[in-house]
Amino acid sequence: MSNSKTFSGPPSNKATASTIAAAVATLFWTIAAHTFWKSVSTADLTLYITTSTVILTAIVGFAVPESAAYTDYSNQRLTTQATAQDNLSAIPDMRAAIKDLQVSEQSSQQLNKAIADRLGIPVSPAISVDGTSSTVVKNT
Repeated sequence: MSNSKTFSGPPSNKATASTIAAAVATLFWTIAAHTFWKSVSTADLTLYITTSTVILTAIVGFAVPESAAYTDYSNQRLTTQATAQDNLSAIPDMRAAIKDLQVSEQSSQQLNKAIADRLGIPVSPAISVDGTSSTVVKNT
């Protein structure tokens, strides 16, 4: 279970206590029906088990405090998820910034070429980040 994404981190006190409460309620009514009240119908037994399980689980779930380790772990997971969500929402902004940078690079290269042509300096082709060919002024 150490590599499981479903079961990771410290156990929840509330979930553990509620599960035990549900088991105790079910066990109590099952034993009672088979020892003391043998005449209890299946429908009544189901009603007793269900009702007492829901009530006991709710009371225990609200009464038992959560552990600090579980709370810290839950907060850390929520923070990590929020950061990941923020990073995903920043991708369009990054793409726009890259486009702006590419446009700026192209205009700078065109300006360099125009100055080199005016001064009569030879220009050599270069490959930019996006794979397109451009010209670079040779330093002589």
